[in-house]
Order: sequence, then structure tokens, then C-alpha cells
Amino acid sequence: MFQRKQLKKQIDTWEIKFFIKVIPSQKNKEKSQAAAPEDEADVVSSVIGEYGRWQLLMTFLLAMFSFPCTFHIYLPTFTVKSTKFWCRLPDNLAGLPIQDWINYSQPVDACYVRVLPDGITAESILNYTAPVLDSFQKCQEWDFDRSEIGDTIISEWNLVCDRSGLTNLAEVMFLIGVGFGGVIGGWISDKFGRKRILMSLMCLQCTLAILSFFVRSYVQYVIVRLLMGLVSVPVVFAAFVLSVELVSGKWVTIAGVCNFFPLPLAYIIVSLLSLLLPNWRDLQMALSLPGFILLILWFILPESPRWLIGRGRTEEAKEIIIKAAKFNRREIPEELDKMLMMSKPETEAEQPSVLMLFRRGLLKRTCCLFIAWFSMTIAYYGLLLNIGNFNLGNLHVMSIILAVVEIPAIAVSIPILLKAGRKIPIFISMLVCGLACVASELFSMAFDHDWILIACLMIGKFAIGSTNMMMPIFTAELYPSLIRNLGVGSSQVSAGLALICIPYLWELTALNEHLPMVTIAALSAVGGGIVLLLPNTTSINDSKK
Repeated sequence: MFQRKQLKKQIDTWEIKFFIKVIPSQKNKEKSQAAAPEDEADVVSSVIGEYGRWQLLMTFLLAMFSFPCTFHIYLPTFTVKSTKFWCRLPDNLAGLPIQDWINYSQPVDACYVRVLPDGITAESILNYTAPVLDSFQKCQEWDFDRSEIGDTIISEWNLVCDRSGLTNLAEVMFLIGVGFGGVIGGWISDKFGRKRILMSLMCLQCTLAILSFFVRSYVQYVIVRLLMGLVSVPVVFAAFVLSVELVSGKWVTIAGVCNFFPLPLAYIIVSLLSLLLPNWRDLQMALSLPGFILLILWFILPESPRWLIGRGRTEEAKEIIIKAAKFNRREIPEELDKMLMMSKPETEAEQPSVLMLFRRGLLKRTCCLFIAWFSMTIAYYGLLLNIGNFNLGNLHVMSIILAVVEIPAIAVSIPILLKAGRKIPIFISMLVCGLACVASELFSMAFDHDWILIACLMIGKFAIGSTNMMMPIFTAELYPSLIRNLGVGSSQVSAGLALICIPYLWELTALNEHLPMVTIAALSAVGGGIVLLLPNTTSINDSKK
């Protein structure tokens, strides 16, 4: 009986220690409402500095990992773009202009073609003497308009008419992989380390990207895209979390935002390469090869010293800290061993678990972030991946314009986050995005000028682009280091659910042509409002400067 009481007492003690560390006390709730930088962070920053040459180099290299993932997310804008198609012209009518062939044989749509009478010629169709039969049959082969976009998966596997529903299947599978991959990748990263998971998944991503070039059936392509989704997003967030754990103070915000600068650059690269390589396989290969270059960074990138300290692996953390301090030309304190021993956990660190996200004090944050991420993802990718549905001229030009707009949005978010905190800027940016979407619909009904719609889209993209930079930083600051990557990764469940909806968002036009943009606007407002229920993390960052 005595031993049982002692065991229960020890378990209670462990739980109290966990909640003291993870959940801020009520007394200090106003001062420190989020669990971003922990006490052990002072050991690292006091030796290597909050930011220096070493952190600059590491954060720059880690930002490069955003390129491959963004490539594969944005590729469907061109490789799955719907274009005009028609039932293939028979060989005996080879000289007939395409439009005349369509007018004669496919008066309703390209899924059914008129039965051709015997002896019909191109000349008889051109001079309107060809017999017009009322018999139709299903078309079996199609040709596609390649004037703007070259060969796509739609044209290769004839994903039209009865098979048109398969067009979005590959991307839905990819985005399902993104949702599950965010949680799984976050969990294994918190358990086994940032660097090891980052490089392992990067290697797997490159292999899958190359494999997608060689697929010969649509089913194979779908399977590869599913696996690609599972590994792509964990790469980005492992790099993101590692970059912010190498710095401290205000540099956490700056390093976190800079990690997303490659996004608009990646959009531009994909757009330009799509012009040079119109075949989807060539484009896939060209965007897959650069990822292998990043694998050499295994010999350069460190593990997170803060994660190592939190896991009790102080000797490994010491080695990294000494190298970083020397690179930053800082003196190594003689009492470094003592400092590390004081930071070492008294007991073995608790294993990260998804259930921790729903414990007392974190449940509200997890639920609010779930809604906020869902709303932001619908707005951001709803505008980004549906550029072609706006029919505003050349797809490549529009893609580049909306990508360029995002560059100043990222830059502006840095001073905003440093001066105005997190909640209010995120709320305002999401609200502005919603208003811009509503304005675009109102102006499109009142004016027949594309430039007005383009201007509204640019404003909306600018606003939600800023949100897309701020939300991961805010999320990371709301969770303790023990489950930080898991917390950031779990946000991809709601983001993944939103992404699954994106391919079908424009199907709402069947009910009302304005419904897709109104939906984006409403969700932006809801997502911005829910963020106001979360604690602000600025005070903690300020206290650590």
C-alpha cells in the first residue's frame, strides 16, 4: 500500500512539472500567455548570441528546403490545367479547319460526335453540302488546345467527359497526404530530431519526384502524388522549426518569416519553366532535380541544440554550440558545462504525443488554430491554385503577377510582427482578403474591365500572403518545444482538409457564379475573428530581447 501511494505521488509530481513547464501560471498569464521560448533557450543564445553569421547562414540554407515542396504543390496549376478539347479529326478529313470540324460534328459538346456518313469530305463540310445526321456516338479520342499549356495529365490520360472527375483525384490524394504528413512528420521530428527527419524526408521526396516522371498509368501517378504529399510538408515545417530554434529574441520572427521568401520565387520559377517546358513530364523532371542538391547539406546543417538540451543530450548540444560560437567569433564561457547541466532536465523528457495538444490549457489553442488554419488555407490556395478559373488572360503572366505581389507581403510582415504583435495583424490581413474578394465580385458585376478584378485579386493575395507568413510563426510560439513541431504539423490536418476542398471550390459556380469568392471571403472573416480568441505572444518575445 505504501509503495502504491509513493508511485501515485511520483506520477502526480511529474504531471505538475509538465504543466508548470507547458502551461503558463494564472499569475503570469498576462505577461506570458504563450509557450514559445523556454528557459533553456537562454543557454544557447547567451553563448552563440541571438543572431550572428552562423544563424544567418543556417537560416538561409534551411529556407532553400521550401523550394521543392512549393514546386510540387504549385505544379498542378499548369500540369492539370483544363483546356479546350474536341473529338479527334478523322484522317480522311485532315485538311478541315478544327473549328469547322467542331461546328459540324460536335454541336453540343466534345463528349459525343456526330456519326459521319459514307463518302464525306472536307470540301463538302466547308461548302455546307455534307449530310447532317441526327445520330451521335461517344467520342473515344480527343485533341487538346496546346496554345497556352502544353501536354498535361488531362491530355495524356484523356481525363475528360466521363473521366473528368478523375482530374482532381490526384491532387486530392496529394492533399490528403499533406494533412496526414503534417501530423506524422511533426511527431517523428519531435521524437527523433529536426535534422534527421528533414534530410530523410527530403531524400524520399526527391526519389518520389523522379519516380513520377516515369509513371505510365494514371493510377501509378495518383499513388506517387499521395506519397509525395505525405513527405513534402513535413520537410518544410521541419526546416521552419529548426530555423527558429537556432535564433532567439526578435530574430525568431525574422528567421521564421524569411523561411517563406522562397514561396513566391518558386511560383515564378514554375511559371517560367512551364513556358520553356510545355510537356508536364519535362517540367516535373526539371523541378525535381534541384532537390538532390540540398542533400549535401547533411554535412553542414546542425541538429537543434535546444531540442537536444530538452532531450537531455547535452554533449551533442555542447559540440554544436561551440562550433556556432566560434563561427560567430564569440568567446566560449568556461562554465559552459555547468550551464548545460543546469539546463538538463532532472527527469527523462516526456515522449511527445498528439494527446498533449488537447490537454488542459492547450485545448482551446488547438481548436482555434484548427479553424484559423482551415480558413487561411482556403483563402490562400483558393486564390493561388485557381488562377486559371478567373480567365484574366495569359495564365503564366497572371501567375507571375500574383507571385510578385507576395514578395512585399512577406517583407512587410516582418516589421508588423515585431511592432504590432500577432493577433491583430492576422485578423486585419484576413479581413482585408475577405473584403477584396467581395469587392472583386461587386466590381465584376458593375464594370466590364479585367484590370479592376486583377487589382482586387492583387490586394487579396497581398493580404492573405502576409497571413500565410505570420500564422506558422504564431502557431510555433503557442506550443512548447517538446511538442512544437507536432503542434505546427498538426495544423496541417485542418490545412489538408481545406486543400482537399480547393480543387472543388470552383464547382460551386454551378449554384452561383459568385459563390466561390463569397465562400473565400466568409471563411477569411471567420478565421480572422477566431484568432482574436488566442493569446498574443509578443510579450514573451519582448521579454527575451
